[in-house]
Amino acid sequence: MKVATKHKILVIEDDPAILTGLEDYLSAENYEIVTSQDGLEGLNIALNEHPDLILLDVNLPGLNGFEVCRKLREEKFINPIIIITASNEQIDEVVGLEIGADDYIKKPFNLREVLARIRANLRRSERLSSSTDDDTESLGDQRIIRNLQCVMFTDIKDYSKKMHSDENSALLLLQNHNRIMKATIHQHRGNIIEIIGDAFLVSFNSAVKAVKCGAAIQNSFKKYNSSKKEKNKIELRIGIHLGDLIEIEGKLKGDTLNIAARIQQNAEPLRVYLSESVYLAVKGKTGFNFEMSGVNKFKNISEPITTYYIVNTGNPEGE
Repeated sequence: MKVATKHKILVIEDDPAILTGLEDYLSAENYEIVTSQDGLEGLNIALNEHPDLILLDVNLPGLNGFEVCRKLREEKFINPIIIITASNEQIDEVVGLEIGADDYIKKPFNLREVLARIRANLRRSERLSSSTDDDTESLGDQRIIRNLQCVMFTDIKDYSKKMHSDENSALLLLQNHNRIMKATIHQHRGNIIEIIGDAFLVSFNSAVKAVKCGAAIQNSFKKYNSSKKEKNKIELRIGIHLGDLIEIEGKLKGDTLNIAARIQQNAEPLRVYLSESVYLAVKGKTGFNFEMSGVNKFKNISEPITTYYIVNTGNPEGE
C-alpha cells in the first residue's frame, strides 16, 4: 500500500549498491528520495532540506554516522533518524540510540523491514492532537492545525564532550537526567513532544506552568549536583517561547519551535531563559524576578527576539 503523502527521505550511505537499492525501492513506494555518500555533505543536506526521515550509515567518509546524528540533534533536527550499520557490537546500538537515533537496522537487511521501520517511525512522529474545526485550516490538500502553546527546549551542557570522554559514564548520566526530567515535567503537566538525545522538547498549555517547570528542573539539578563530582554534574540550558504550534499532516512546524531552540542554544547553563512573549504572559503571576538578557538576532528567525531570564528560581507563587 502506498503512502498518501509523499514524505522526503534522505539516505546517507557510501555503498553505491545499497544506496541504489534503497533509492529504487523507496521511490517505488512513493517516497521522495535525496541521497548522499558523504557524512559531511549529508549533514548539510539535512540541515538545508529538513527531510521527514533520515536513513544513516555509520561508516562514512567526511563524517561518521554517529557524529552526523549528534550534530543534527545539537541543531535541533527533530525528525526520525534510523541508523544502518554492519557492526554487531551492541554498544554501537546503545550509543546510536542515546545520541539521538530513533531506530537501528543491522546489515544485511530486508528491504521490506526497512520500509516497515520507516513507516513506523513516520507514524510515531505524527502527533495530530484533537481540536475543533475552528483550529483547522487547509493548505492545498493538507490539513493544518494551529495551537497556541508554550514550548520549552532543554539540553545538557557539554554532553557531547562527556560522550567522547567516557561513553558508559555519559549514558548513566543521561539515564539520571531523563528520570528527573520526566518526573518534573509530569508534575507540571507538560507534554513531552520529543526526546532528542540529551535534549527535551516539551509543550505546555500555560506559560506560567512552563516557567515554573523550568525553574523546578533547574532546582532539581542543583540539588542533584550538590553531591556529585564535577565530571558527573548535570548543567542544563533551558529556553522557553510562547507562540503557535503548527501541525501539518502530523508534523510540528513553525517559528515557535525554532525560537525556543535558539533561545536554549544561547542560554547560560543553570538558568531559565524566555522570550518576551513568555515574559509578558507570566509577569506578576509568579514569585520570580526577571532580568532582560538582550535583543537577539537568531539564525533563520526574521525578527529580533528580546529574551529574559529568571533571577532566582526559588519560591514561585502557588508552589
